[in-house]
Amino acid sequence: MTQLAGTALLLVGSAILLHQTGSAAVGPVPLKLLWYFIPALGIKAALPGLHFWLPEVHSKAPAPASALLSGFAVKLGVFGLARLTSPETGTIYLAMGGFMALFGVFQALLQHDAKRLLAYHTISQLGYVISAVGTGTPLGLAAGMFHAVAHGLFKGLLFLSAGSLEKAFGSRDLRYLGGAAALLPVTFALFAAGALAISGFPGLSGFASKALVKASLKDINNTPAVWVLQAASVGTVISFCKLGYFAFIRKGTGSLKTLPGEGRGSVKNSHRNLGMAVAAAATVFLGLRPDLVPGFLGEGGYPFFALSTVISALLPILAGLLLFILLKKALEPAEHHVPDVDNLLAATGPFLRKIPDTLGALHSGRLRVYIAYVIVAALTIFAYLER
Repeated sequence: MTQLAGTALLLVGSAILLHQTGSAAVGPVPLKLLWYFIPALGIKAALPGLHFWLPEVHSKAPAPASALLSGFAVKLGVFGLARLTSPETGTIYLAMGGFMALFGVFQALLQHDAKRLLAYHTISQLGYVISAVGTGTPLGLAAGMFHAVAHGLFKGLLFLSAGSLEKAFGSRDLRYLGGAAALLPVTFALFAAGALAISGFPGLSGFASKALVKASLKDINNTPAVWVLQAASVGTVISFCKLGYFAFIRKGTGSLKTLPGEGRGSVKNSHRNLGMAVAAAATVFLGLRPDLVPGFLGEGGYPFFALSTVISALLPILAGLLLFILLKKALEPAEHHVPDVDNLLAATGPFLRKIPDTLGALHSGRLRVYIAYVIVAALTIFAYLER
């Protein structure tokens, strides 16, 4: 229902654009029509206030579905927003991108469900993409698309890691996990590759894409935005130290048992590791050859492995690791709840449940009734467009 609402808004905006300009080509639109297109595409891209569906869906969906949602589906909204880029969108995108990066990290740090933690990091990482696109420069667009590709790879790897934990232990709740590194060493190694990539460790895809995002912001002299993303990077490192330590490294609580056929050396676990290894290999490859994606997009020649770039990437990692060591006790998985817009779903649940019931009641099975619905809908649309 959420995605269809966004699609409907996009259709209305496109119809008005066609009516006013004679063209519905996807690209920059007049300022007064942006508020049709940005919310429409922003639902899929999980922009602030429109992200309420994402943590809920990720926490309920199977791990492969979450990997596809985070790695591919949300990128369609980002691609649409990139096509809308114009001088009018720059300030909007930059403000939204910085907020998303920090808000996603803050919420992720409070989660005890591994998949909800990863879901909020999808919001945070999309903030990097939106910030880069908001620069409006060719370098910014290339950086945004590069980070979208990198994020799709390492976040898919991380969601599959969470799925492996759930299969092996029967839970993904960090309060009850622990010791997975000894039980599933290959899974732990693949998880570590994804965690280092999202943290921006040199030699992995996230390092290169984040470096390019920061370079695009420096090109327009937006130093505050660079520091906001650096702060978000510190929070990202703390989050994945938390996930890695409490799920894989600390001693298990002993309250959960490995399910039959799912532990070390099982066929099922080997197949899952193989799928994760493909994403990990692509993440490493893009980290070692970071020139490929920007070069494909027409932006080559950036010095990814210059000393200043490497130091800029390592500083948030070291700061995040130190803060996790100092705050480990405070970060112990617990039942935290910070209000978010998804609380509105519970509050409006009774009303929302009436919508499918009402739609079901309208399906009488009579052709003449359906024809009448179509005529009324068409006349309403025409009357609106002719105002």
